[in-house]
Amino acid sequence: MQPDVDLKAIRCFLALAQELSFGRAAKRMNLTQPSLSAQIRKLEEQIGQRLFDRTTRAVQLSPVGTALLDQAGTFVAQADAFAAQLAAWRDRPDRRIVLGAPSYTFELPQHGALLSAIARELPDISLRVDNDFAYSLCEGLIKGTVDLAMVVAAVVPHDKYLADMARQQCGELEIPDGLPRLTLSREPIGLAIPQEHPLARFDVVPQAALSGSVIAMLAPLHGKSLYQPISTWLAAAGATGFLPPEAHAFALERYCREYRIPAISIAQFRPKDHGNVVYRPVAGLSILTELAVLRSSRQMRAASEMQLWKIAESLVPQAFAD
Repeated sequence: MQPDVDLKAIRCFLALAQELSFGRAAKRMNLTQPSLSAQIRKLEEQIGQRLFDRTTRAVQLSPVGTALLDQAGTFVAQADAFAAQLAAWRDRPDRRIVLGAPSYTFELPQHGALLSAIARELPDISLRVDNDFAYSLCEGLIKGTVDLAMVVAAVVPHDKYLADMARQQCGELEIPDGLPRLTLSREPIGLAIPQEHPLARFDVVPQAALSGSVIAMLAPLHGKSLYQPISTWLAAAGATGFLPPEAHAFALERYCREYRIPAISIAQFRPKDHGNVVYRPVAGLSILTELAVLRSSRQMRAASEMQLWKIAESLVPQAFAD
């Protein structure tokens, strides 16, 4: 039978290994020197080896102590991380599952399908739907205050997203690739074009054909990973990007219909009734957006959260299931 590991003794071992002074290590651990010495002796007796070589003038790690130092540090770090997870879980007063769903997802069929499946399969679940902006929901997923979220966005590197989050510069249509996610749809950004416009004749709009055109454009707040390459692409084509007073994806569809100008189009936001507007892929611009369900990377999960994730998995098309 393996002996139990005493976390306090391991902490004392690490403190003494770093300080190499019983006085300084005891002060660091808020113990008396005899108490610290007792912790070290207990650990040495448990191991059956000396961890330190002591003289009247110096304290040095023994070969065994040196060999165990890295493992001891890892053990304490993992114990601290587990304690933080417990604290985070305990501090959630209602223990409810938080499902993020920005208001722009209301009209998406997958939004209704997910909530209907939850009501049908988990009628007793304690669930709160948070309709905040996607960047706030992603921050909540990273920090563990949000459990799952349905969003439409382009996927960006996790480290870049964290850096932008620290500067409060995350885009509304960006999500980090480090969070677990289920992809429900993935589409390239293209153009919404009035039927009578010359660009409508192309099956795939070539970049050169855009010269002299005015294109309704997404606002920068949607994210640099979208705005910058689209702006560069339009400028290289000789087109003018126009920022309307409302420059979000739904408003661009309206400007295309009412003012009869081409507009940047995100497939997930296209209306069911296309009317007198056509949608065309474009050459030279390769930006994909996803409708995805994300979940927190938190290790501790409630059973109801796992059940909710299973329901979301059932909505994943076969093309994205593998």
